[in-house]
Amino acid sequence: MAVIPDETGKMINHPIPQAIKNVSPLSLVLLLISLFSCNQGAIYEEKYEFAGNGWYKDSVVTFNPVLEDTSKVLNLGFSMEHSNDYPYSNLWLFIEVKSPDGHMQTDTMEYFLAEPDGRWIGKGNDDSRLLYWLYKRGVKLSTPGTYSFSIRQGMRRADLFGIHSFSLWVEEAEMKQDNSN
Repeated sequence: MAVIPDETGKMINHPIPQAIKNVSPLSLVLLLISLFSCNQGAIYEEKYEFAGNGWYKDSVVTFNPVLEDTSKVLNLGFSMEHSNDYPYSNLWLFIEVKSPDGHMQTDTMEYFLAEPDGRWIGKGNDDSRLLYWLYKRGVKLSTPGTYSFSIRQGMRRADLFGIHSFSLWVEEAEMKQDNSN
């Protein structure tokens, strides 16, 4: 039994639910750590999941984050989940970014998925790997509004199998303090 106040403020005995009684202090500490260790600087993250376990050459993945606060310095990045069926150690991407004022930027990027010895990079197990790549560091937006990120795979194979999902994430950049004074 727990002693808690009722609606009038009078202290009454109240049974503690069985589920709460069975929670160990260690479980509670681990839960709190996991909650506070999440990326607290995340502003946007969206995942696109591929049907049929592959990314086809004519498929364009598009994300449209609304980024209103131009005072923040941002990091932009991608993450991808793939299986061991992915046939290459890298991935070429064609990236088009359109700002709310119509300015267009185009990039061709190569990201590595495996070490030179063939070991997969990233988190995961024998079935699936998850990788995070930084696309742009320390970006200061000049125009608030909806941005458009259009991404196509740029590999020589038209059907790129083994890719499960592709995500865009935007986070607030950590600013290093200058202690040179």
